[in-house]
Amino acid sequence: MNNENKRVAADSLVRESLDHMGQGVTIFDGDLKLVSWNHRFLDLLSFPAELAFEGADFESFIRHNALSGEYGPGDVDAQVAERVEQARAFEPHDFERESKNGKTLRVVGSPLPSGGFVTVYTDITAEKNRKKDLELKVEERTTQLRLSESRLQLIADEVPAGIAHIDRDMNILFVNKRFARAYGREPSQMIGKPCKKILHHQTLERSSRFFEQARRGKMVDFEMEITLPNGLRREIRTYLRPEHPSDGEVIGFYLLSLDVTRLKIANSALLQSQKMDALGRMSSGISHDFNNVLAIILGNLVPLTERLDDKEILEEYLDPAIAAARRGSDLTRRLLSLAKSEPVHPSAVDVGALISGMIELLQSTFPRDIDIVFSDKTSSRTAMVDPAQLEMALLNLFMNARDAIGSQGCLTIEIKPEELGPSEAQLNKLPVGSYIKIRVTDDGGGITKEAQERIFEPFYTSKGSSGGTGLGLSMVFGFVRESNGTISVASEPGVGTTFSILLPVAESEATGARDLSAPDSEEPADGPENPLVLLVEDDEGVRTVVRRHLIALGYPLIEAEDAAVALELFRSIPEIELMLSDISMPGEMDGIALAECLSREEPGLGIVLMSGQRASLSDLGKANTYPFLAKPFEKSDLANVLSSVQKNRELKNGPEMQ
Repeated sequence: MNNENKRVAADSLVRESLDHMGQGVTIFDGDLKLVSWNHRFLDLLSFPAELAFEGADFESFIRHNALSGEYGPGDVDAQVAERVEQARAFEPHDFERESKNGKTLRVVGSPLPSGGFVTVYTDITAEKNRKKDLELKVEERTTQLRLSESRLQLIADEVPAGIAHIDRDMNILFVNKRFARAYGREPSQMIGKPCKKILHHQTLERSSRFFEQARRGKMVDFEMEITLPNGLRREIRTYLRPEHPSDGEVIGFYLLSLDVTRLKIANSALLQSQKMDALGRMSSGISHDFNNVLAIILGNLVPLTERLDDKEILEEYLDPAIAAARRGSDLTRRLLSLAKSEPVHPSAVDVGALISGMIELLQSTFPRDIDIVFSDKTSSRTAMVDPAQLEMALLNLFMNARDAIGSQGCLTIEIKPEELGPSEAQLNKLPVGSYIKIRVTDDGGGITKEAQERIFEPFYTSKGSSGGTGLGLSMVFGFVRESNGTISVASEPGVGTTFSILLPVAESEATGARDLSAPDSEEPADGPENPLVLLVEDDEGVRTVVRRHLIALGYPLIEAEDAAVALELFRSIPEIELMLSDISMPGEMDGIALAECLSREEPGLGIVLMSGQRASLSDLGKANTYPFLAKPFEKSDLANVLSSVQKNRELKNGPEMQ
């Protein structure tokens, strides 16, 4: 085989090899004449087969593309000349080309050392599509991730807790808004900062041992008082959870903190309420026995004064003893009323008389160097209010004033009538009309303007760590508003504080209640017209005193020491028309149950209940059901209530039944 044949065979072999490639290949010489190519080149660029032959001009391929619109609109000759000129530079090139058939080709041309260049055409359409799909997926995942992060951020910011992420070097990686706000900052101002530059040094010092445990991989829960940058102290419950990556090494920890200050205050208030409830039950039991003792003392001392003619002995010995016993009875009744939670029963209340009675109680609890000045200009006008609630509200104000004054100073209490015209009523958000104004003024340290704006808020207290639940004044505020009144405060630091209360005047100035401590009727005259009384009392000493009163008032009586005996006597003696019974008695039936039983058997029976354990029947849900006497009572009190019962029976049953 000659050399020419060998060259042709070699070229054929090269051509066949190129046709097996997945890429298109062209080789042009220095004159831009086609030297070699493969079929893949023609397929990729959509060239007709007759266009490719040895010696074909590079320009012919460019012109074919220009005429086919591959280069877009424009002058074909200019498009061809520009590209041929670029090819004659024989510069390396690498670019991507979008063809009209939708394919994306990568064109890589390299100059040959002997002149000309070789170009490789690669179809990267599938690769580009995969890349686009991947980019779309990445964008979609990124959007979802951002949405998820946004949701998590929103949740973290709305959770009522401070949240932080801290690395093992005690640098802050993340905080939510609540955590940042506690330190007067935005989250962006805290991220990346070391904890020692954010947390108060006392907080960091006290919590360092817990942080160290979390850094070592231990879950830690603890409570402590922290100091915020504004100086406020808060009780915080903190949860630390270590962060473990896949290899198990602790690289930081998560922190969640809850402000439990109000919860602790509420728990303290609940405990205080429970203590008051326990005090009420204890006082109830003690007062029963104590009032029975006082009933015996008064029941024997008062008749003794009627039999002694020695005025000196009366004034020096008996009168002080009787006054002391009565004061003890009043004190017991007040303590019992304060310790109990009575239902709200608005009535016409003589505010001046109520405060006068309270002052006697206050003088025994206030320091001696605190003067109490009381001024009453109401002329005994009455306010429509629950007396027990008013007493509790005023007691709260008085105790606050005592704390504000300290060991020496003055508490001034003033009450006077107040008429609200249209402008004043609108200012106070009250109806136009008549009111009673109560002013409680102390000369203590005063209250700041900021504290005045919040003083009636629940749980707010200006007493700090020295005490106070922050519930007292809010309860006073609620009581005044429920009573259709208003309360305000005026104060100046270093001068003192004045609380002013407006309460509506009762529509009728008459209280509608009889004062049993002062007789307003004559004692029943001795005579056979007085009905037979069944006296039921388990305490023999008290029974003796009450028996003496009844005999002195001219009432025939029979006695029973418990409900069972009383029931047997009532059923066997039909002449019994009145029953006077103690409420608390041994046995299965107390005085209330006995009264209800006898009322069913004899609806016309006159019934009077008495007790040293209660100031009224309200707490038993029997208000206004039966006439009531609070022990200890005197003969005049008994006379009044028995006379009232007899009159009611006459009106109900008619005189012919008496």
